[in-house]
Amino acid sequence: MRKGMVMRIDQLIGCGFIQDENEQEIAFCLKNTDGHIKIGNTVGFEIELTQHGLIAINIKLPILS
Repeated sequence: MRKGMVMRIDQLIGCGFIQDENEQEIAFCLKNTDGHIKIGNTVGFEIELTQHGLIAINIKLPILS
């Protein structure tokens, strides 16, 4: 499982971005979260390759360092 920090969330379109430990930004859909995710949260997640590129799935909160 990868770790990263939630950098942006757009409630209007229902997505956001996580920056992983390699400083790569990976998109996620809010529907793939429990609804309690906030900017600045450290999360664990898996990656899925879609026709639109990489997306974060199975997002888990919180991940303690």
